[in-house]
Amino acid sequence: MKLQPESKHEMKRMTAGVSLCTAIMFVLFAALRMVGLAPFDYRVILGGLCGGAVALANFYGICVMTQKALAQQDEKKRRMQIQLSYNRRMLLQAAWIVVAILVPSFQAVASIAPLLFPRLTIYYLQITGQYRKEQPKGEDVSVDESVAPVGELVVEHDDKGGESKE
Repeated sequence: MKLQPESKHEMKRMTAGVSLCTAIMFVLFAALRMVGLAPFDYRVILGGLCGGAVALANFYGICVMTQKALAQQDEKKRRMQIQLSYNRRMLLQAAWIVVAILVPSFQAVASIAPLLFPRLTIYYLQITGQYRKEQPKGEDVSVDESVAPVGELVVEHDDKGGESKE
């Protein structure tokens, strides 16, 4: 399925954010190695790159699922499609976590941490004002003081100051 321009734009931003976070993670591992607290070898790099790829594949799945769901007319089928996609994506991440822990070619922390990087990227975009959640489209609601709340009796007075001109 071909991604729409908005999805492509978000995918590019997410790729940049995950890549930056992965690079920062590598720098942190290198710094921790200098003080003897963590290893920094091919396992960290391989785990970080593969973990980042899994995180980006998950985000790509969200983009594709969203486009398909919006095209679906039947609400029940749409909900089922969204739930199935969510379950698949969570299963992919769970499988990656198991592989990252069990396979000695991957450093577990460096492999699992990139799964959090898309969320960090979204938080950064929200904090800097580059990303805002869309407000639901509907009628604009304004408060009109002349309209009484439901169930309240409105009594209009025709007072003209108490004196009449005759």
